[in-house]
Amino acid sequence: MNLFSFWTHLCQFRTFINRWRLIHMIIIFSLTLLILTLVGFSRAHWTFTIFDFFRLQYAVLALFVGAYSVWVGRFDVLILNVLICAINIYRIRLFLPRFRFQFLKKVHKPKSLLSFNAHCKNNNIKKIQTLIQDTNPQVMLIMELTDKHQLALKDELAKYPYTLETPVRDGFKICLFSKSVMNDARITHHGPNDSPLLNAQIEINDRWYSVYSAHPKPALNKEWSDERHEYFKAIEKIIGDDTHSKIMLGDFNSVPWEDHFQTFLKRSKLKSSLIDKGYKITWPVYCLPMGIPMDHILLSPDIKYTDVKVGPSAGSDHYPLSMVLENYQAP
Repeated sequence: MNLFSFWTHLCQFRTFINRWRLIHMIIIFSLTLLILTLVGFSRAHWTFTIFDFFRLQYAVLALFVGAYSVWVGRFDVLILNVLICAINIYRIRLFLPRFRFQFLKKVHKPKSLLSFNAHCKNNNIKKIQTLIQDTNPQVMLIMELTDKHQLALKDELAKYPYTLETPVRDGFKICLFSKSVMNDARITHHGPNDSPLLNAQIEINDRWYSVYSAHPKPALNKEWSDERHEYFKAIEKIIGDDTHSKIMLGDFNSVPWEDHFQTFLKRSKLKSSLIDKGYKITWPVYCLPMGIPMDHILLSPDIKYTDVKVGPSAGSDHYPLSMVLENYQAP
């Protein structure tokens, strides 16, 4: 065997080894995706809840791995990834992304509602000011608002003479602002650590709405995960028994296809705007490939709305979420 022939055989062997490694890598990756997909359905441990958040990401990854498996001729791996993709798409079927391309110049329109987790460590006051000025909402919920924020935003907040606010935790507040009068404003506390629920009757465009605002704790540990579930159980009857047209704003620290959230929607007689408008990433701003819909505007089924918008970034780890109620005219 001459040197050239030896080198050719060596290159072929290396190609075979590299191909073998790649095939095994995609098999291991596919099995990992399958485990994450199935574990997300389990409630055996609180950490498994987190794996239920990233269904769209699992489906997209399975789609790419499936396409690659066709290229390398592994149709068994293709079938596995088609199954993974189908399970995850089915899980989020009511909230799939809906893409709309706009080629017209961006125009700032006044909004009826704005919900924004400002993030207590957000020092970009200018962006928050611009958000409020451009959105110009009739009713606005700001979570994780600090005294420093309020002082810096005093000119913008002065346009909202009616305010309902309460301390939450870690030195920040949840604040509901309105340009029109609030009736029957109240703050109640629920769950093991007395997380607040804000509620007021607010008139928007000659129609009265019962507006609720909430910000339960995220599922970062077992105690907070359990408290999140207890909080929703505690408030679902209060909201469900309310016979008014209802709107609920907030950072719910929940994705809409979670079992506890679906139960809450059913018992509170609310619907998610994402059912009509599709998957909208609101968190985390700093890693959009892992983005999930954590912030929500929920409404009674009789309420019509349009122009549901996420963004722009205002310095927080959350995007703001806004919408226009039907026939809304800015005051």
